Amino acid sequence: MLFAIFDTQPADARRLSGLLQDYLEQRDLHCRVEQFSRPELLLEFCRSYACTAVFLQVTAAGCPNLEIASRLRALSPETPVILTSDSLDCAPDGYQVRAFAYLLTTRLPESFSACMDSLWETLFSAANTLCLRADREDVFLPLEQIRYFEASGHTVTAHFSASALWSTRTFRVSIQEIADRLEGRGFLRVQRSFVVNLRYVDRFSNYMVILKDGQRIPVSVKHFSRLRQEFLHWQKG
Repeated sequence: MLFAIFDTQPADARRLSGLLQDYLEQRDLHCRVEQFSRPELLLEFCRSYACTAVFLQVTAAGCPNLEIASRLRALSPETPVILTSDSLDCAPDGYQVRAFAYLLTTRLPESFSACMDSLWETLFSAANTLCLRADREDVFLPLEQIRYFEASGHTVTAHFSASALWSTRTFRVSIQEIADRLEGRGFLRVQRSFVVNLRYVDRFSNYMVILKDGQRIPVSVKHFSRLRQEFLHWQKG
């Protein structure tokens, strides 16, 4: 899992990072946390990496960072943005950017666990996982950690983000079944052998899908225009 924190106060960023890592360690989970104090660096990072969630500091003076939240939503509509502030002044405006939660830094220890419990339920509920059979057991895959699926023969390999438990995992299933089960869930079958997670897509270009890490995946020439339009429609939320 990958989390980004934007906060101009280093002490607040460190405290939030500590709470986050403590929460996940209690569940035997590991995460990578990146901290930013300049908005342009946060946005540049989020263009290259799909974050599990972003914690974004907002201030009372006109709430200028709400524009950053809007730009984050444009980059990745399904990434939860959690606003943090030392006052409630910007809370009503948080609805405009569809913030997942609004945390007061003065009450962070009391409210953080409840926020993470809600985030966890949202990310890893049945609606946000895919259950596949492997080695005679059910494996529940968090969709937000899967970059793409690739078919080969009678198997499909799931390729995960760098912060996931696995780098790849192979299942005896058809790519058509994967595509059918993920329809309407932020995934798109771009070619006979590939289903991609749109959260990790940067753009469609020259009959290729360019992922945010620069990897290129071939796209059906016949359906390229339609697939690109579907991606653009998804981006708009």
